[in-house]
Amino acid sequence: MEIKRYAEIAGKFPREIVLLKSSGCGWGKCAFCDYWTDAESDLDRCGAFNQAILGQVKGSLGVLEVINSASFDEFPEQTVRDILKVCAEKGIRIFISEQHFRYRASLPAIRDAFARIGAECAFILSVETFDEDLRERVFRKGLGSLDPADLAREYQWVNLLCGVKGQTLASIIRDITLGMELFERVNVNMFIPNTTHFERDPGLIEAFYTSAFFDALKDKPTVEILDKDDSRTSDHLGFLGYPEHPDA
Repeated sequence: MEIKRYAEIAGKFPREIVLLKSSGCGWGKCAFCDYWTDAESDLDRCGAFNQAILGQVKGSLGVLEVINSASFDEFPEQTVRDILKVCAEKGIRIFISEQHFRYRASLPAIRDAFARIGAECAFILSVETFDEDLRERVFRKGLGSLDPADLAREYQWVNLLCGVKGQTLASIIRDITLGMELFERVNVNMFIPNTTHFERDPGLIEAFYTSAFFDALKDKPTVEILDKDDSRTSDHLGFLGYPEHPDA
């Protein structure tokens, strides 16, 4: 079944989102991730596929988030041109995309390209956790030893991975709290089982959803708690990346 690749979000941060393809993640070592299955090595075919998805963008909200299973720098050149064209034609004022830290040197040039068409950029960094040992030794994220405050000077949004066996409620609360202190927006991704050996921890997730911390957090406009498998949060981004969902 074909997965959903376009969604219009009317929640805490209204925006259109498209899920495109790329040549694949250049890092490709994150132990919890199996998104490499979405890579497309034929760049012409990849560009044509993305062009069709971008054709669904309406521009009605003035905000477009473009994601793939990798980084912005791993889009084909044709897709970069098509994204800029769509943003210019549809009057996109804010453009959002993800970029691995290894490509951070490209951020100023990307900002300049979008500024020329009147769009401001917000970049997402998937940190997963600020616990360096967990992030680098277990998750194998590839960020090294870095000051979170330095990251926040280059990236506006942060992705956190929560609900994995081995984490604790205290560590999740620390990560989200620090994310809110440093970044403009925080995406809390509750782990969904995949083909890796990592497991979702139902007890930990239940403790999170029944905590006073979650009660105070769930309606916070700058935090989205993304969990397609639990109705206690509605921040599922229209079930993007999954087969058509009955509640989408």
